Amino acid sequence: MVGQEKARKQMSVILDGQWRIAQGIDDAQPGGVLLGGFSGTGKTMTARMMCTHLGLPYAETDATRYAEVTYKGLQLPQIFIPLMREAARMKDAEASPTVTDTDFTPPWAPQSEKGSADSLFKREDIDEVVARAEKGVILLDEFDKWMQRVNHTTGQRDTAMQGELLKMIEGSHEFVTATDDEVGVPFDTSKVLIICAGAFVGLYQQVRARLHDDSDPRAQQMDENFWNAIIPEDFERFGLLPELAGRLSRHIFTRPLQQTHMREILTRPGGVLAYYRKRYEDYGVRWAIEDDGENWLTSEAMHHKTGARALEHVAHKMLGGEVLFEASVADMAMAVRLKPNWPRAKVGPL
Repeated sequence: MVGQEKARKQMSVILDGQWRIAQGIDDAQPGGVLLGGFSGTGKTMTARMMCTHLGLPYAETDATRYAEVTYKGLQLPQIFIPLMREAARMKDAEASPTVTDTDFTPPWAPQSEKGSADSLFKREDIDEVVARAEKGVILLDEFDKWMQRVNHTTGQRDTAMQGELLKMIEGSHEFVTATDDEVGVPFDTSKVLIICAGAFVGLYQQVRARLHDDSDPRAQQMDENFWNAIIPEDFERFGLLPELAGRLSRHIFTRPLQQTHMREILTRPGGVLAYYRKRYEDYGVRWAIEDDGENWLTSEAMHHKTGARALEHVAHKMLGGEVLFEASVADMAMAVRLKPNWPRAKVGPL
């Protein structure tokens, strides 16, 4: 994860603690984790890659999909269904490593909580699957959106979902089911690591105001002392229940990516630039984009506020579309070039 050395180290320590629980070395970890950072800085990818390396059941789900009891939407205990599905996939892969079960897709892929979950709950080894999932990791993305929920009856900030999550982080026995027609299977939440992730837009301005710091925001965001100064009370002012802020006292923040980081991501093997280079070369077009063109593409991506995701958007705009089409129908030896201040690449004779 480029540019996130400190976040990598912090995440590795916490996930190593979860691995120790899965191995039976420790009983539990102290509470959950708040994972904050700007969009496209690698929050979810860091957790996903580390859990895969450690062999921990891991799932991602969107907090905005869930609603409190009696409201339309998934019920909060159903956040554990993707985790159970992943535990089942891992168990099946160990039993038959050469067989691919098409019923199981990556737990971070969009999917119905019903559908494949129906077959999940009918498994004969469901108790073993649950036991494995109970020691896994679930990342609740877009968690900061809960801070903005308003009760339509009272008009006040709605904290009901936060209260339900607090109970799970403290350790509770939930009945997890895909439908309202079944009781479901018992699930002990006391050993699951719940990571609450989000961009927390507006939190950083609150922290700056508390610190009476009027320095340049971009320089401040790269200052380690600023991130170390964020405390649970800042999240309370942002809208987090005090009790939940106390249980989510371990904080990890990904830093804004600098241009050198963005260029490294752009040019790494298997990255977006390598993809377009292969497309052009497959059409017989010589790749003639040099360092100045790569720097120009990177600087354009820096104008967006979506981190590394902006590289894909800008690369498509400059290298894809009609430019790539021209390369595909060329009837003579051509080369593709990109220079500073060009709105897009150009395909022309060698």
